[in-house]
Amino acid sequence: MVAGRLVFAPGETEKTFDILINDDNYTEGLEFATLILQHPEGGTIGVPGTATLQISDNLTEGPANPIDDSRAFVSHHYHDFLYRQSDPAGEDFWTQQIEACGADALCRQRKRVDVSAAFFLSLEFQETGFLVIRAHKAAFGNIESNPRYETFLRDQRQIGAGVIVGQPGFTQLLDANRQKYLEAFVSRAEFVTQFPQGQSAANYVDTLFANVSASPAPDERDAAISAYGTGDITGRVAALLSVIQSRSLVNKLYNDAFVLMQYYGYLRRNPDDAPDHNFSGYEFWLTKLNQFTLPGEDARDESVALARIRRADMVRAFIESPEYRQRFGGAPRGDQKAPAPADTVKRD
Repeated sequence: MVAGRLVFAPGETEKTFDILINDDNYTEGLEFATLILQHPEGGTIGVPGTATLQISDNLTEGPANPIDDSRAFVSHHYHDFLYRQSDPAGEDFWTQQIEACGADALCRQRKRVDVSAAFFLSLEFQETGFLVIRAHKAAFGNIESNPRYETFLRDQRQIGAGVIVGQPGFTQLLDANRQKYLEAFVSRAEFVTQFPQGQSAANYVDTLFANVSASPAPDERDAAISAYGTGDITGRVAALLSVIQSRSLVNKLYNDAFVLMQYYGYLRRNPDDAPDHNFSGYEFWLTKLNQFTLPGEDARDESVALARIRRADMVRAFIESPEYRQRFGGAPRGDQKAPAPADTVKRD
């Protein structure tokens, strides 16, 4: 299941959106998906409110797993981490990073890991998906089940709508999307319950930091309190944004978010969904990543974050895991298995 949010301007009655479909080598015949419009705000849904999407299978399926093709590997990462179709320039760039290795298998393996990690480290993901995770955890606590996969997809899609980093105007569009998202976020009933109108700026800001056990520097706390102003919706958004962009909170949540995205991005599910049914795998990988985190590191520096990821060797474990590879081909779907402690990879 995937979710998104459509915003209709006054008088607007039609919207278009992309359906992201990954290639696989399973012979499946015709497949169908149901599109549903629901939960209208400030309006009504016309009839019909549902539609059936028909997906045609390839005429023939080859024996190779499509994910082993460099271009397919890259394009699927755009779907899985940025929730959009790849742009030609970006797809060509990342594909060439792998193809430059030629027939060197070890080089290709390492480049696939680095290319995969680059999607999490990218500005586009940091300011969409990672921002969503930070907002939810600051508001509702850094617990393993927050946010859930469907909620994450819906919110990430709202911030990232139309954004392609590097294209003209992307900064302004991203800023506008983020502002609209956060205005809606702080107006949600569950947020207002946690942060009632009229509370002091200090209480609002301190609670956001405390929810993730982050210890802000004095200047970070002061900046967020100042941004709060009178506590109207603009001030609540500004203070929340100040908190979730602070060095203290970003570094506190970096590893948690990275491990969560191994499940959301590669496996397309919650960590405690089948076949796990608990958070033991998530906890194992988080402990491992924490062990490879050096004191005083600032993960906002891409080179620092990438070095940590390489030390933990986590990305390789996920992209070579049976569960990930079986999304695209190989053993029957019922034999899926998630990366777990027994699936850890050996270092070369």
